[in-house]
Amino acid sequence: MNEIKFDLGGIGAGKNGYKTVNLAASCDIKENIIELDRFCEDNSVDEFYLSHTVEHIPVTHYKQFLLDLKRKLKTGGRIKVIQTDVGRVIKMWVAGELSFRAMRAPIFTPASRCYDNLLQQHQSMWNDEELIKDFQSVGMTAESFDAGYWKYDLDDDLIPEETKKDFGKKIPNLGVIAKKV
Repeated sequence: MNEIKFDLGGIGAGKNGYKTVNLAASCDIKENIIELDRFCEDNSVDEFYLSHTVEHIPVTHYKQFLLDLKRKLKTGGRIKVIQTDVGRVIKMWVAGELSFRAMRAPIFTPASRCYDNLLQQHQSMWNDEELIKDFQSVGMTAESFDAGYWKYDLDDDLIPEETKKDFGKKIPNLGVIAKKV
């Protein structure tokens, strides 16, 4: 029996059994990811994968989006989230490991990355403890896992030379798996 798995916000054709859902033409399903009713049935999904996606969900839709994800999952289904761990990024700045502008860019998307697509703009931020609490608040279980890091590569729109010195530094991700019980 084939599992039903969606990569929400991914780019290109799906891999590893996932169907990619995004507004980009190259995706398997060209839809707005918050419109779950348009591409999947209630209690039918085994897994949703969201890599650097949750922070783009409009704050006005976030709670309902979590509830809708839960509604679409089968019992035992899961949501796997990987994204920048903003709590740890702020600690890196406080410790002097990142410039202020390099700390700010993962939190507030630089304008140059939003001109072609306003949906690129970050709407929210988390550390793993707070994201776990969000999933628990809608009746799911959740736990963290080591999601590695990404290498810093964001220019500041006004003073790019201040972020260049941080290029290549390891920016920690958070990893959370939430399950419908």
